[in-house]
Amino acid sequence: MRSLWIVVCVTLLANYGQASNSADLQGRRQRAAAAFHDGILLVHAKSAIAIEGDGFRQSPAFYYLTGLENTSSALLAIEGASGQSWLFLNPDQPFARSLPAEVEAGPAAASRLGIDHVVDWKELEGFLDARAKPDAKLYYTGDGWALNELPPAFGLQKSEDAPAWLVAIAKRWPVFEVKEAGRNVADLMALQSPAELTSLRAAAKATVPAVMAGMRAIKPGLSQRAVEAAVVNACWQQGAHGVSFWPWAMSGTNGVFPRPFASVARYDHLDQSMQAGDLVRLDVGCEWEHYQGDLGRTVPVSGHYTDDQRETWNIFVAAYHAGVKALRDGVTPDQVFDAWRSELVARRPAAKSALAKEAIDSWSKKENDRYWQLHTMNLDAGRVPGNLRAGMTIDFEPIVSVGGQGYYLEDMFLITAQGAENLTPGVPYTAEEIETAMR
Repeated sequence: MRSLWIVVCVTLLANYGQASNSADLQGRRQRAAAAFHDGILLVHAKSAIAIEGDGFRQSPAFYYLTGLENTSSALLAIEGASGQSWLFLNPDQPFARSLPAEVEAGPAAASRLGIDHVVDWKELEGFLDARAKPDAKLYYTGDGWALNELPPAFGLQKSEDAPAWLVAIAKRWPVFEVKEAGRNVADLMALQSPAELTSLRAAAKATVPAVMAGMRAIKPGLSQRAVEAAVVNACWQQGAHGVSFWPWAMSGTNGVFPRPFASVARYDHLDQSMQAGDLVRLDVGCEWEHYQGDLGRTVPVSGHYTDDQRETWNIFVAAYHAGVKALRDGVTPDQVFDAWRSELVARRPAAKSALAKEAIDSWSKKENDRYWQLHTMNLDAGRVPGNLRAGMTIDFEPIVSVGGQGYYLEDMFLITAQGAENLTPGVPYTAEEIETAMR
């Protein structure tokens, strides 16, 4: 009898979890419908297969709005006027034919997912035909890492980065007004539910040992790629689903922004041999149930900062902590920058080295800190939409440079009414602490 009761309880809890998740997803789609009340939001599932990847990685926006992690090529449409959602499925999945589909068209799937209509994607044409009227708007989410595949003349003049599927729709139904809405969708994702926070905390926790593994792997004469491999291995060892982005272990001038961005379009990922005297931008993250960690430090290749690097880094850290103290519900990124700048200016009279003085004079002027930022962190990185809000998970990430080398520091925080909870504790800050950790 006791065993039967346990089975019943487990079944009820499982069903409650599914219902709760469905209700959460319905709430997300309802918020999206309200945000795009004057049009239709189209969100495409991931359709590119990366055979060299560690697994299929779903589009963050599609996963956020559907909860489907293994469904490719599908298209979700959320109609603002009616508040209803349509999921158009590609029935032909050649890479997954040996396994049951994650979802199949029909009322059973619609009921399970809480989506009004789950249909074959052949019905997309009729759906758009019925809504192609003057002043009708189509909103879409682009891929921020995708490059243009053809000159602008072949696409949409006002949306040069529009994906091919959207260009095809717009040319078939030119009456639609097309607008990119990736930032708006990211704004919807900015506040985390309790379930999301559980996954984010796990991602953050796994990322701490990964960044420490990267620190300890750094040695003069070794390649940056050797450090990357140590980070990736550490993520898997922590139980994470690999990395949330490929690690950056950018040494010397490679760590000066915007140069690190070039790595994503390079076969060698900007790999080079690390040299004593250089600093390394160690920027890593582990993924947990699709949610992403993001954490990093600036560390010396030799395991020891030079005297002027040490002074400059410790001043940077003090300014960082001043910014952290300003984090709370209602604060703007500009107010956090003001706290950062005030601490820098206060330390100027005591600065000794020419490098530290140059750094303070440069970093205290916002026009020189183009890449200084706070960004949201959840299924993806995004902008902070206005003020910080309680329940938002962010990364505080000042990115600056001086003396031909990059300086950077990053932690994950949960914003609260009173301040901010550090989700990635246990990583050293000061030069002395980092040197000790690297021994």
